[in-house]
Formats: sequence, structure tokens, C-alpha cells
Amino acid sequence: MTEIHLLEQYLSLDYAIFTILGYPLSLLEFLGTTSGLVCVYLASRNHILTWPIGIFNSICFLFLFFQIQLYSDMLLQVYFFGSSIYGWIIWRKRTGQFTKIVSLGRNKNLFVIFLLIVGTFGLGFFTKHLPVWFPNLFVKPPDYLYWDAFTTVTSIIANLLLAQRKLESWFLWVFVDIVCIVLYSLKNIPFVTVEYVIFLLIAIYGSWHWYKEYKENQKYLPSST
Repeated sequence: MTEIHLLEQYLSLDYAIFTILGYPLSLLEFLGTTSGLVCVYLASRNHILTWPIGIFNSICFLFLFFQIQLYSDMLLQVYFFGSSIYGWIIWRKRTGQFTKIVSLGRNKNLFVIFLLIVGTFGLGFFTKHLPVWFPNLFVKPPDYLYWDAFTTVTSIIANLLLAQRKLESWFLWVFVDIVCIVLYSLKNIPFVTVEYVIFLLIAIYGSWHWYKEYKENQKYLPSST
């Protein structure tokens, strides 16, 4: 029981390890934030450790979002956990060789845009009605309804494309980070806002790095393709 109580103490947002400009930073938030930054940077560098660190990151944020009652973000971490395992397998496969970076192409990109539109409005509709369906659990209506839905849906699609090593994944992450920076700034959470500014810079770098490798791969393709 002592070990369980210690674990609960360390996972609590009340367990602050230091204070930054008057903001008490908990161990859980520190581990979640730093592992998230490392994960995104490694992904931009095309590194396999992206995925095990991503698994750790999703576990940290699952507990974090549960404690601050952001249940949709909490459930999103379950998806990130599974997709990180999937990405780990896809990137290495059984041969230990990396799959080349490829582009979706025009038709599939149009389909992705269609999914983003339908998914955003579908999730927005669902989230809008949560206070109606579960008034005891969701006391207040959601803020920035469809923008929040957009970042969630786009994150899911971008993460899936990242696992499949599709070039467009980083372009989607750029859009997600820009919207998140605005949202978190409006919600007055500066620490997370700064984190997403860093995410945006890494995503821009990842876009450039992956595009460069993609163009290199194109040189070795038959001219007929």
C-alpha cells in the first residue's frame, strides 16, 4: 500500500517539483511536457525512439487530463498510445528496415481534407451535446467548439499518417500547432502555449527535413512513375 500511495502522490498535479514565475510545475506535467517535446523532435529527425517515448508521453497526459477533467483529451491519449505501438511496428517492421517517406498524392489528399471537415463537424456536434447528455459530468459548455474539434481530428489523422511515414503528416501538425497556440493563448495557459510554439518550430523543421528526404527518394524512382 505504501508504494501505491507514493505513486498516487507522484502522479498528482499537486506534487510540484519547482516553481516557474509563480507557476507550480508538477512532476507529471514536467514529464509529460518534456517527453512530448522530445517525441516531436525525434519524429522530425526520423528516429525510431519517437514511438516508445510517445507511449510514455500518452501515459503521462492520460493521468494529467483525467485530473483536470478534460476527458476527451484523456481518451485521445488512449488513441495515441495505440498508434504509437502501431507506428513502432510500421517503422521497423520485421526486417528492421525503415519504410521510405512517401506522399499521399492528390486524390488521397482531397480525401483527407474531406475527413477533416466531416470529422471536425461530427466531433463538434458530439461535444456540443455532452452537457445535455451527461449534465452531471459536463457542467459547463465547451469553449471554442469546432476549433477544438479540428485540432483533435487533425491530430488523429496526422499521427496516423506519421506512423505510415506520409509526407503530409508534418503539414497537418503545423496547422494543429498554429490553432493550438491561439486557443491556449485565449484560454490563458501560457506554459502550454509556449510548448506549442516549440512544437510549431519542430513541425516546420520536420516538414522541411521529411520533404528533403522525400525528394531524395524520388531521384531513385523509375522515370515512368
